Amino acid sequence: MGNPIADKNILNIKICLKCKARNAKKALKCRKCDYTRFRGKKMHKKEAGKG
Repeated sequence: MGNPIADKNILNIKICLKCKARNAKKALKCRKCDYTRFRGKKMHKKEAGKG
């Protein structure tokens, strides 16, 4: 991807399963809808052998 420090901070968030809002890693409920279920931000793997 890009800068390793920036990548770490971008991936260090939770996504609300209900409204898809970005929340802090230590959030206990969504900042927009108060839902309590989250998923981690998906990390895209580099595809080997392209080109």
